[in-house]
Amino acid sequence: MNPIQMKNNLYNVSQIELTYKPKVKASERPVIKCMEDVYGIFMQCWDKGKIELIEEFKMIVLDKGSAVLGVINISSGGMDSVIVDHRIVVTAAILAKASGVILAHNHPSSRLFPSERDIALTKTIKKAAASLNVAVVDHLIVTESGYYSFANKGLL
Repeated sequence: MNPIQMKNNLYNVSQIELTYKPKVKASERPVIKCMEDVYGIFMQCWDKGKIELIEEFKMIVLDKGSAVLGVINISSGGMDSVIVDHRIVVTAAILAKASGVILAHNHPSSRLFPSERDIALTKTIKKAAASLNVAVVDHLIVTESGYYSFANKGLL
């Protein structure tokens, strides 16, 4: 591009839109009262044909009253790992106007225990979210037969 073209295109930039399109009225949103509620919502959103095959990472976004704003599919991986970018997690929470989030991923092996990577990722997301006043309420590892709660085990 020659200098004259560069000068004429100086302000030719991409437009970025921040949108959130709620489909459920505030009065009809489920309110989280216990981790069994959370597990039930996640399991309702998980593809039963994939839960024992592909590791996936999802997130529930909450308002200040613990009402569910939505469930977001963050990432899908392989049989024993999933790559999660904490920037995407935090951006999704901000777009949804969330006050809090509950993270979840499945272990296709059905092993209900976190790896060191799981623990490190949770800490990274918690720190990034806290810098924007978004609380990480919990992180669940889910299988068809149950769940592991980071909060219940003192890992948050």
